[in-house]
Amino acid sequence: MTTTDLAALAALADRVARLEEAELARNLLHAYAEVLDDPTPEAVAALFTDDGVLSVPAGDFTGHAEVAGFYRDRLAGASEKRHFIMNVRTRPQGPGLVEIASYFVFTAREPDASGLGWGTYLDLVAVSDGVARFRHKTITPHLATDLTAGWPAAP
Repeated sequence: MTTTDLAALAALADRVARLEEAELARNLLHAYAEVLDDPTPEAVAALFTDDGVLSVPAGDFTGHAEVAGFYRDRLAGASEKRHFIMNVRTRPQGPGLVEIASYFVFTAREPDASGLGWGTYLDLVAVSDGVARFRHKTITPHLATDLTAGWPAAP
């Protein structure tokens, strides 16, 4: 093989590695939605790195204990929900690091109401040894309502 061939092969290997990391990061979004559909705070927190950060309008929560605490507070007595993640865009940020931007929608079913909401996620995902974990997850809710109130446009 020539030096040019070796360089082309190395470049191909780098591109394949980035694609594999992006796919592992994308699969983490599915795991997140699946865990939220039958949530336990510890299972959600396990999707984060040890020093992972969850950013929401209420503040930042760092590490497994704080992330689990956030979900424990928010999921207590929670309704039955289903989460849908769409319009996923991945951007490699360097070896083992992928940024993912996406939209989410959730539906909720309670004894006396049905709910709906949506917003965006911006995630920084660390990939190591074939495992993807959230290093930083930012949740930006846009709307949460019930079907009675609906989501009429502002006057």
